Amino acid sequence: MTYYPLEKLHQLREGYQRVFRVEGRELLLIHSDDQSYLLENRCPHADAPLTFATVSGDIIRCPMHGIEFSLRTGAPHRSGCKQGLSKLMPAYEGQTIGVYL
Repeated sequence: MTYYPLEKLHQLREGYQRVFRVEGRELLLIHSDDQSYLLENRCPHADAPLTFATVSGDIIRCPMHGIEFSLRTGAPHRSGCKQGLSKLMPAYEGQTIGVYL
């Protein structure tokens, strides 16, 4: 596995959202409520990008259909969607946050 640094830790702040392309995958890094979350940049409902999703606490809302998911678990939040978000574990090396792929 290779470590891919995504962002310097000092750049993370409340409301941070940024898309990264790593090994052909589009990943979304979010920082909310002092937590960092890393997920595939797509809603499982219709593969819509989550790039402009709204985040409140640990809930992310898809900008296309309004379906909400828990950032903590990836599970749908009060919706009829059966699939959850595809999450990845953020990794930390030195002063960076990234991912091992």
